[in-house]
Amino acid sequence: MSRILGCDPGLATGIAIYDTDLCTLTYTFETGQGIYGFKPKFKELMGGLSNPYGITHFACEGFTLRSSNKFTADLSGVEIIGWLKGEGYWGKKNPEPFQHMSLTKLGEKDPKGDSKVTKLMKQQGFKIGKGHTRMAGSVAIWYASKVLYHEPTLELLKPKDS
Repeated sequence: MSRILGCDPGLATGIAIYDTDLCTLTYTFETGQGIYGFKPKFKELMGGLSNPYGITHFACEGFTLRSSNKFTADLSGVEIIGWLKGEGYWGKKNPEPFQHMSLTKLGEKDPKGDSKVTKLMKQQGFKIGKGHTRMAGSVAIWYASKVLYHEPTLELLKPKDS
């Protein structure tokens, strides 16, 4: 069993837990206030030695400033990534937005209802909101498929034959 905590860092940070046994999201949450809202929630979820949510892996969306980014002056995501690196949580397997979004079919060109993540969230009764938790779920599912090579998750992502 693996439970992957996915994170979409920013001023509003999305957090989601994906359970590979159930092939579904079991938890979603959105924090506000950048690093100040994220840190306590992250510490609660990771739970030190008790690990109350059974998290076995962590993945966070990366941030690379490019000319194509729709960049605004808020760098809360960069602060969160910096804190994660300082605390030793940042690994070498963290996707850029285009990597996880193309895998799970999130994005401006695809209707939101067609995304595998959106469908999972709706099945579990989670609110979509502004999409930060959806992005976090996408990061966790990307990790399950591209890092863990979890076959049931890979099957979940395959397009269905019409």
